[in-house]
Amino acid sequence: MKKLLVILSILMCTSANSAAPLKVNYKKIFGEREGCFIISDLTTGKILDEYNPARCKKRFSPYSTFKLAAALMAFENNILKDENQIIKWDGVKRRRTELNQNLTPFTFMTFSAKWVTEWIMPQVGIKPIKKYLHTFQYGNEDFSGGLKNAWVSSSLKISAREELNFVSNFWNEKLGLTKRTTELTKKIIFIKNLSKNTELYGKTGTGCTVGHDCMNRPDKMFGWFVGIIKTPSKVYAIAGNASDLTDEKAPGGVRMRRATIDIVTQMGLVTE
Repeated sequence: MKKLLVILSILMCTSANSAAPLKVNYKKIFGEREGCFIISDLTTGKILDEYNPARCKKRFSPYSTFKLAAALMAFENNILKDENQIIKWDGVKRRRTELNQNLTPFTFMTFSAKWVTEWIMPQVGIKPIKKYLHTFQYGNEDFSGGLKNAWVSSSLKISAREELNFVSNFWNEKLGLTKRTTELTKKIIFIKNLSKNTELYGKTGTGCTVGHDCMNRPDKMFGWFVGIIKTPSKVYAIAGNASDLTDEKAPGGVRMRRATIDIVTQMGLVTE
């Protein structure tokens, strides 16, 4: 009997170790950046891992991650009607040529077109926006920076933990919005399949750590990635951000998305 118990104990330990998430080398992934990352199980709400908790509690400008909140408001108010709607270009030529054309809600997200957010917000209106921000528990809920810039190095601030809570409540339909609004928004934030059975959804955000001209030259940038990892058996909410310590050329949000993919891959969450 004693021998049997020993064998069972060894088997249980082996099983537990094999099921444990792989340790992530955050320092290597972030490199010359100060960053944070947090991930939770969307069913239980349990935090599975959190790197640099002090930073994850700190509020920053949401930058283009705010487009997720903007899309929810737009679909709920029928400003955006479906994922294929044509959003007529405003005729203003911008540095990124992909923005100088008619867009759809999907390409609005894919190309991260600020001009579309600027088109949406006045149609929603400042009073409803404030109500939505309160319902969403969206950071400091401060939209005093205006309908065109409150979310870009201005009044609105949000932490990674608050972004995680927001994206979790959105995905779980706990924001008091219609199911149609939620489903349409899920469609337009789909990014790609990380493998045959693992889907990535979310939104990047890029800003300047100093000034407003960092996208025109190598400079220090701020990057966000907020989103969802969906596997056949589990769904995970994720949020992270990073500030450059050295000058970089690629947008900070794009690099934060790459870092997120590296992290969840090291965790063993990208299944075949």
